[in-house]
Amino acid sequence: MTFHSCKKYLIIFCPIICFLLLMRVAVSYKHDTRHAPGPLEIKVAQVRLGATVEEADALFGTPPDTTAEREGVIMNPTTMLRVSKEQAAEYGTPQEYVLRTWKGEGISATVAFDNEGQAVCRWVWSSNNPPPLNPYGPYRVFQRIGLF
Repeated sequence: MTFHSCKKYLIIFCPIICFLLLMRVAVSYKHDTRHAPGPLEIKVAQVRLGATVEEADALFGTPPDTTAEREGVIMNPTTMLRVSKEQAAEYGTPQEYVLRTWKGEGISATVAFDNEGQAVCRWVWSSNNPPPLNPYGPYRVFQRIGLF
């Protein structure tokens, strides 16, 4: 077998092998189960926009751990900006919202209600544990080879 015939096979098979490896990494990254949603995350996702306080309490099964009134701007169904944020003015005028927060398993779930008592925004957050980074994610790979 000559060098030219090996080169021909390399040109044909290397892109195929690289593509298959890339697809394997993409599929494993998408179906990574290390951060499967917990019960609290599932419940907050089930709170529909426009739900009443009573409906949210019934869905969670308990009254909230904390309730607070905050002024803010709703950016989208899962993001509320504080009035102090510069970009808040781009999304509308600030309004008063009642934030009802349930806590559990290292995370908290908050649902914001407007003056009429309807859910307008909901999100899940963690104050101490950032979500785990996938060891094969782009940031980790670049970090290992010294680019970050």
